[in-house]
Amino acid sequence: MCSTMVKYSQNQKSIAFLICVYKNDNFEWFKEMLASLNELEIPKSYEIRVYLHIDGVLPNTFTSVIDDFDTYKILQSEQAIGLANGLNKLIEVLADESYYFRMDSDDICHPRRVINQLEYMEQNPKIDFCGSSISEFTGVKENQVNIRTYPHNLEAITKQMIKGSPFAHVTICFRADFFKKFGLYPTEYPLNEDIALWYLALKNGAIAANLGDILVYVRMDSAYSRRTYRKAVSEFKVYRAIARWSGQSVFYPTLRFIFRLLPVSIVKSIYNSRARNLLLNK
Repeated sequence: MCSTMVKYSQNQKSIAFLICVYKNDNFEWFKEMLASLNELEIPKSYEIRVYLHIDGVLPNTFTSVIDDFDTYKILQSEQAIGLANGLNKLIEVLADESYYFRMDSDDICHPRRVINQLEYMEQNPKIDFCGSSISEFTGVKENQVNIRTYPHNLEAITKQMIKGSPFAHVTICFRADFFKKFGLYPTEYPLNEDIALWYLALKNGAIAANLGDILVYVRMDSAYSRRTYRKAVSEFKVYRAIARWSGQSVFYPTLRFIFRLLPVSIVKSIYNSRARNLLLNK
């Protein structure tokens, strides 16, 4: 275990964290995310490499923090290119890491995230990628507003695909050969690249799972303001493709599309309701 980011040596195996930061992201939240990486518990046989894509020109406050952080590789796009393209740029320059972990610029890792997911992946070599439960919060991580759990096995994951994402993107751990086997993030579904990736991977034979542990604290302060019409249309397209693949009707995709167009106050109330969780997991 370690309490600070480990240095790189030739005698250890490596894992990578893939992170994108956007020019309009919150600076204080970004610092909290980086601090949580420094608090991760890591097996002695592993080291962490942080790959960072900067989407647009960041304010100087971000630059100073990034310069002080032990980042393995930084890529920058002068003009904003979006999450899918940013992650794909990072994937294309990955080195010899054994696993790749996703992380958002405003969320917080649980200290045991790496330990728990590495143990699971190494005990289950047929699993191509895995996620975990999350704690949703506002303000500080102790201010929990919801706990989200996801289906644990492939059968349940596939069943839920038509209703909603069976994974929290920010919790995912990919095996090293995942992107060679199943391709990069799709760019034709803007703002829904994660569900599109799950769909295409599972369609092509990927095996996935979720741990029951809460391994990431997900910030909800600005979650509802990001639900735009463009995102709703893109989301409907990918869920319609999932419906066709699974031989189901577009009832759930249509319901989701209508839900996205409701006023923010109503969306927030439904999103945090017990009825929503029951509907997704029944």
